Amino acid sequence: MPTLELVTAEFMDSASFRIETEVTVMAPIGACWELIADQASWLQWFDNMSSVDATPWLWTEPGQTRVVKVNGLKVHEEAISLIPEQEYAFAIRKWSLPIAKKAAEGIRLEDRTDGGSPRTTLTYIGAFEPTFVGKLAQKILTKQLTAAWGPALKNLGELAAANASE
Repeated sequence: MPTLELVTAEFMDSASFRIETEVTVMAPIGACWELIADQASWLQWFDNMSSVDATPWLWTEPGQTRVVKVNGLKVHEEAISLIPEQEYAFAIRKWSLPIAKKAAEGIRLEDRTDGGSPRTTLTYIGAFEPTFVGKLAQKILTKQLTAAWGPALKNLGELAAANASE
């Protein structure tokens, strides 16, 4: 399994290949953040994720790690940015795909509440420095990640809204 180079949070904006998808949900930003930071909750809202093993289970600072299985693919990840209610990002450290030298993914949160019901915009960002093979696979990767993260963020919002109303 190839090891990818560790990146900083700045890579999320400077990577040569980036994927973004954005969803606005009817849930408070705090409830969304709680679910994102709690590694065990990912299995409830990210349909394609079948397992999570995290150290610790509630991420609070960069350097904390987890191993997830998504669509049967085992991925080793390391937190690179945890700004409560603003940004959650992790570097991909190991995976079996030969498509990137560096990779990071993250969620940015923005409170869109304006006096009425709570609203939060969740933006997924995938950032990659692709290998030659990765450059050939950019359209496929964009399609797959957008198809996975769009519904996942909607599920996150629905779960956060339900949790907030309890």
